[in-house]
Amino acid sequence: MRRIDATSLRRIAAPDGSLRGFIRRLDVRLVVAIASVALVGLIVSGVAINQILPEYFRQQAVARQQTAAVSIVLLVQEIADTERENRPGVLAVPELRDEAVFGRAAHVAAGPLIPATVEIYNEQGQLAARAQPPNPAQLVKDGLQPDPDVPTYTTNLIPLRVAVEGTTISYRVVLKDAYTSRQTTIQQIRGALVGAGILALVVSVLAGILVARRLTVPINRLRRVAGQVAKGNLDERAEQSGVLEIDELAAQFNVMADRLSASLRILEADRDRLREFVADVSHELRTPIAALRTFSDLQQDGKVDTATRTEFHARSREQITRLEWLSTNLLDLSRIEAGIFPLDMRWGDLRDPIRSVVEAHAEAAEERGIALTSEVPSSAVEAHFDRERIVQLVTNLTGNALKFTPRGGQVAIRLTDAPAAATIEVRDTGPGIPADELPRIFERFYRGTNTGDARASGSGLGLAIVRSIVGMHGGSVEVESTIGNGSVFRVILPHVIPADLAAPRPDDLREDQ
Repeated sequence: MRRIDATSLRRIAAPDGSLRGFIRRLDVRLVVAIASVALVGLIVSGVAINQILPEYFRQQAVARQQTAAVSIVLLVQEIADTERENRPGVLAVPELRDEAVFGRAAHVAAGPLIPATVEIYNEQGQLAARAQPPNPAQLVKDGLQPDPDVPTYTTNLIPLRVAVEGTTISYRVVLKDAYTSRQTTIQQIRGALVGAGILALVVSVLAGILVARRLTVPINRLRRVAGQVAKGNLDERAEQSGVLEIDELAAQFNVMADRLSASLRILEADRDRLREFVADVSHELRTPIAALRTFSDLQQDGKVDTATRTEFHARSREQITRLEWLSTNLLDLSRIEAGIFPLDMRWGDLRDPIRSVVEAHAEAAEERGIALTSEVPSSAVEAHFDRERIVQLVTNLTGNALKFTPRGGQVAIRLTDAPAAATIEVRDTGPGIPADELPRIFERFYRGTNTGDARASGSGLGLAIVRSIVGMHGGSVEVESTIGNGSVFRVILPHVIPADLAAPRPDDLREDQ
């Protein structure tokens, strides 16, 4: 396949002024195509007419000779009857009969009856009478010309009633050197055909220009819009033209431009988020690294007593644990968003991971003076999920709730089941989240405006991981919060799982007694 680069595209879009560039234009090709169709039709018609009409007119001339011969026979008989009544003896004398009957009939026929040479022969084959058109120049002036393609016409022997006893008279009529309008008519038709052809060609060219303009004008508009989009003006859109195919193309182009614009906006937003992400990671890593460096420098001085050294070791261990936790969460989040985080999807009871999380956080909740409770259905809540990821999800929500709930508060975890989905709800009695911060709490490294140790100890990754895990399970997460009345995080996990993630269902999920 031929590759078209930007230079070739500019060359195609803006052809030079040469003849080749002119011919490559779509409107020129349309006009030439329409004119060519008209011209071919005219040529075919002209060839067909030139082949058919001459023979047709020749046959017509032959037919006229036959009709004229019949008329001459009738004329000869009529003249003979008249002469027999007026001069009976004339028919008995061959010389007189030839002059009075045949000669008169030939001269009468050669002019008005048929423009040709008329000859009458007796039964012995002797020429009895001969006559030619009286005024050939007038015939030519009237559009008649000698036609060599019209053959000589000769009748059979025709008996003549002469009423003379013992006398039998027969004769033959010969028509030759006929004048016809065949050539003149053909020339007129050819001239008319040429004129009609020129007119049709002009009309086809004008029609082609109109059709080409009708098609190329919206195409040129679309091309200009495409050029603007190629230059980076992504707000340009194609307009409707009234031509169905071009309108469909324009609609598809607009869809493509919308998607391209949306993709670029997403890329720009991702770029901005990446910058913020790098800055936040740098900030998060700088604090424990600076603390570890300070502890290391102080211990190198050798002026630290045992109690202080023990405290430094404990603080260092905390910072190392924080670095490990931060790196693990960053790795998990990046793998989840990259789509390379494997899921171990199995059918199981959703009550199990919730109980595990509650048991794991019971001691910490008791130390902080917070009542941690859970409420789950008495029967198994069957679902298709990755247990470790659900544990991580509930752990992050529970950890956040415990972290922001003051002493004497409550954190409640509740699991409910419905035909379409199961819902995990984590409710706390903390300070709540301002309404303007709710849309951003699932962003990476966003920790809100809460003050105190709770905000300082967080990294802003927990809720981002929650949202990603919920998305991997095809669910959704909601949050409701009021300042002073705590927050409620609600995770909805559907029972219907995509076929590529589905696993065989166990025969029985035993209920908890």
